[in-house]
Amino acid sequence: VMKVAFIQVKHTSDSYMVQRAELFMQSAIENSILAIEGYDRKSKGNCLESINFEDDRGLFDANVSVLRYYCYEKSDDCPCANVKRIKTDISHGYVLLKVLVSSKDKKVKLEKVVLQRP
Repeated sequence: VMKVAFIQVKHTSDSYMVQRAELFMQSAIENSILAIEGYDRKSKGNCLESINFEDDRGLFDANVSVLRYYCYEKSDDCPCANVKRIKTDISHGYVLLKVLVSSKDKKVKLEKVVLQRP
């Protein structure tokens, strides 16, 4: 009985940490979009390539890498090293993000690649 109870408590605890990490990952994605949107690429002459976050309780770290910026070929507001010029202005501004969330104790590690529009 004690073994089953221990396994159940451990599973519940692990599931809770994974769910918190998933919620933190979504928050990191949203905050990254806000950071990219607010970054003045034109005056600084470059683009954000990586952004780091830590949750408010200090349990998780998020490392967000901007893999690619998708910019309209006739646009001059995209001085990024990792830019992909596209032929349609409808998709101008999309970013491909790679998000890595890990717990401080290294027991939880999540990775996601997502295409977002700031």
